[in-house]
Amino acid sequence: MITRYTRLRVPARPLVEPTIILRRIASDSARARAPSSSTSHRSNSNNNNNKKAFVAATAAMTVAASAGIYVSHSSDARGFISRQFTPALILSDARPTEQSFVPSKYAQLSGGQVEFPRAAGFATKSTRMLSEEEVAEKLSEHEESYLVDRSQGVARFDITQLASNCQIEDDFTAKIVNVNFADGPSDWYFFGVFDGHGGWNTSAKLRELLVPYVAAELMDKMQPDIVPKTFGTESAANARLIDEAIEMAFLKLDDDIVRKPLNFLIEHPYKPASPELLMPAMSGSCALLSLYDSATGTLRVACTGDSRAVWGHKDASGLWTATPLSYDQCGRNQTEITRLQKEHPGEPDVIKNGRVLGGLEPTRAFGDARYKLPSKVLDKATSLFFGRSSPSNSASPPYVTAKPEILTTKVSPGDFLVLATDGIWDELSCREVVQLVVEWVKKREIDSGAPPPGIVTHVRKGGIFSSVSDLADVKVKSDTAELNARLDQRAHGDDLAQIQLRNAIAMQKHFRGLFTVEDNNAATHIVRNALGGADKEQTSMLVSIPPPISRRYRDDMTVLVVFFGEPKDAEKSGKITQIQEATKGGKV
Repeated sequence: MITRYTRLRVPARPLVEPTIILRRIASDSARARAPSSSTSHRSNSNNNNNKKAFVAATAAMTVAASAGIYVSHSSDARGFISRQFTPALILSDARPTEQSFVPSKYAQLSGGQVEFPRAAGFATKSTRMLSEEEVAEKLSEHEESYLVDRSQGVARFDITQLASNCQIEDDFTAKIVNVNFADGPSDWYFFGVFDGHGGWNTSAKLRELLVPYVAAELMDKMQPDIVPKTFGTESAANARLIDEAIEMAFLKLDDDIVRKPLNFLIEHPYKPASPELLMPAMSGSCALLSLYDSATGTLRVACTGDSRAVWGHKDASGLWTATPLSYDQCGRNQTEITRLQKEHPGEPDVIKNGRVLGGLEPTRAFGDARYKLPSKVLDKATSLFFGRSSPSNSASPPYVTAKPEILTTKVSPGDFLVLATDGIWDELSCREVVQLVVEWVKKREIDSGAPPPGIVTHVRKGGIFSSVSDLADVKVKSDTAELNARLDQRAHGDDLAQIQLRNAIAMQKHFRGLFTVEDNNAATHIVRNALGGADKEQTSMLVSIPPPISRRYRDDMTVLVVFFGEPKDAEKSGKITQIQEATKGGKV
């Protein structure tokens, strides 16, 4: 998601010279410490001097800050204020005042020396640049990696997350469903990433329920106990039946998240149940779910929103190919713009500034009740439970749907699939991501003399690893042309300029060799290079920025990499084993 920034004009020189500020502070400090000539008025005089000193120091630091002089964490300034403050200027709740003379309990506890707790409003935190070790720890904090020793197909998958929002709004799922067909059991592998917006509630609901809904709908439509494992590949009609089951599951779950809970709460206004039922409906989430059928080698990717999947594989000539398996469903996708304009004739602003009704960037999502329900229903629900109305400019909802687009392909041993939320695709192209995974496998094979655990050795080429990305190794399949053609770049000059800028930066990365390989987890490797790669200062800068400020410069990032393995006739153990060297944490 693209955020626009405004450049602030900084004065050519400070409004007040630092030496003037220091002289003011020193002068006020000296006056505050000077003994009074009148003993009888000493107490009042000291209080007045201290108050003046505090006001002068505060004003000086305010002017300094406005002039670009950073003094809020100055030990001299903190010491000056601590020395000048007396218990007579502090309320029992530690808030400064010029009127109250109530003794401070904090002064009593510290033996007469005044100390300020956080309630006093003084800064207790600071932001600093993280070291390389701290950056590595932060990037790997939530990484996981697993070896899969089951039926043929998936051999390994790596996951990681890096939060920008607090708490992270992304989520993910990885589940294996064992299905008993008429001719024997088979595994369905589900992998998904969910990019939440407006809160984490909807994406968390998808993590819990989307795979069970899809699996149940597939069982109902296919009836696997009476059909063979190859059912989905026997005819186009069977393949379409599977796609329709996935679509139906998405729509049923969205209905259970949005419409049913609000109708129930309006009919039964029980407030203790409202947060759990309302929040997933009011927030929203994109969903990207892959289904791999181990019996047929068929991979399906269902996309609702603007997360993206890319398939890395070798073509007949032996070159690596990056093939997108999803299309960004957003207000810049001309296909989506045309669909919405057709569904809402007479509403010229159905897409405004690249967003639905000028507000929501993805054109398909779960949740987002304000884009799906009539205004009177939303207004009634929010008035009942939030005590205020919910203004809406929707004339003919729904504007947003959870119905996915589904792309299908056949995968082979040595291929891999990358699923990622748009925080990654804001920084990297499909081609770059595939190249990064290929180089990750190459480097680890060369370093150790063997491929990483669970990965088929179909990637080594030439035997020499270069620190500079060799894009000649990866070509872009024609599907990417359709992906780019869908983006309506002509209507939004700002977006086009940012796209061109990102492309220019990407070329600079390759030219300067700014991609690096130093992580044991393939997903963490992608995140690191999305943030700066070998430019360690750039990476540290982006990782060091704390929330909520970080959201201006990077989005939440969730990456899931699936490696497809060699089919074998030998009996499998059926185990899923965690790879310790590539696992540092877990769910955020």
